[in-house]
Amino acid sequence: MDIIETRVRRFVAMIIDWYLTNMLAVIPITFYLRGNDYLKPYMFDLTHYDFSIGLALGLYGVLIGIVYYIFIPTYLFKGQTLGKKICKIKIIKENNESINLKDMLLRELLGASLLEGGMIIIPTYIRKLLPLFKLTMIVDPLKYIAYALTISSIIYAYFQTNTQSFHDKVAKTIVVKQ
Repeated sequence: MDIIETRVRRFVAMIIDWYLTNMLAVIPITFYLRGNDYLKPYMFDLTHYDFSIGLALGLYGVLIGIVYYIFIPTYLFKGQTLGKKICKIKIIKENNESINLKDMLLRELLGASLLEGGMIIIPTYIRKLLPLFKLTMIVDPLKYIAYALTISSIIYAYFQTNTQSFHDKVAKTIVVKQ
């Protein structure tokens, strides 16, 4: 029962974190760049703006992800994003020690962003930046590969007694109830 409860908490935390980071990332569009118009889907396409504005919006989205998924759990909430804090779970090392900056860089940048790349905001905004550099043709293949790896990671984690996904394996971390 404890494993299932941890999995459910982890899933709910992931949804909370995904929602919060995406809402934070669109603040400039929502409040400043839409003018007096209603929000429209094309407004979230970075190529809709001048290169410098699109680049700034994309880098802002990546920065939101780095602060939220790396610095907040490392320095503010000690192993927790806001979603994990609400769900009363936290990230620790496999040896039960507290995580550090190196662990979170491995977990979030290498594991969750580069290896998996399906759910968190960092790879999402990296893919949104690619068309600004005329690399549109690789966005869809990258997106499908990222989603396939993320789904594989979730399935893999389901069958692990400690619910480690690929990004946890990379960083040697686990998520536990607090």
